[in-house]
Amino acid sequence: MSEEPEGSSADPAESIPKAVVIGEGDPPVRDSHLTIDPEPAKYPNDSALSATLRRIDHYVGLGEQGLVFGLLALVVVVASLAAIHDKLTTDHLGRWWHTIVRGGTFAIAMFAAAFATHEQRNLAMDLISRKLSTKGRLILGLALKVLTVAICVALFKSGLHQRGVVGEGETLSLFGIHINDIDVVTTISIGAVLIIFHNILHFIIDVDYLVRGVAPPERMRAH
Repeated sequence: MSEEPEGSSADPAESIPKAVVIGEGDPPVRDSHLTIDPEPAKYPNDSALSATLRRIDHYVGLGEQGLVFGLLALVVVVASLAAIHDKLTTDHLGRWWHTIVRGGTFAIAMFAAAFATHEQRNLAMDLISRKLSTKGRLILGLALKVLTVAICVALFKSGLHQRGVVGEGETLSLFGIHINDIDVVTTISIGAVLIIFHNILHFIIDVDYLVRGVAPPERMRAH
């Protein structure tokens, strides 16, 4: 029987990286919280209210993620085909591809910001929060969410104002859908509403944990 090489493990399972658990009963720490898991994460300290809100937040985030990836694929494919066409022929494609690339890129920015809010990766003050107690970090997080909602309310109003200023511009018909500059600008207000929606859900979850005197798992990962 051959001998195992020095430093190797006889158990294959030992070669699989294991997640580090912070605190008893807390979920494992992951290198990235970004996920396309079809099911929402379950946290042992969630109340029925927090678990329900987290589930709603998860499925809305899945929709945003799918929309961002779809728009990104559309922009990349259209821009690539337009570039190849210009290299191979002298025909003029018109401005339709430019409308898709420009409008798609703008929409990606807004919906990606909403998805980042779902992942709680938008606004943070880690240098300050590390010096605070668990309750202090919760209160700071609540204050940041209120500030974010206030900013997004102003952003929502700005988007509505831009609808009346920008004008329709060139209208593009794509698979029976008519898209113009007003539709592109409208994504400002839609993105703002989605960011507000996620922040309200996270705010209620944090308040629920604060009232029960339990540290949310997201906060405990910051140590």
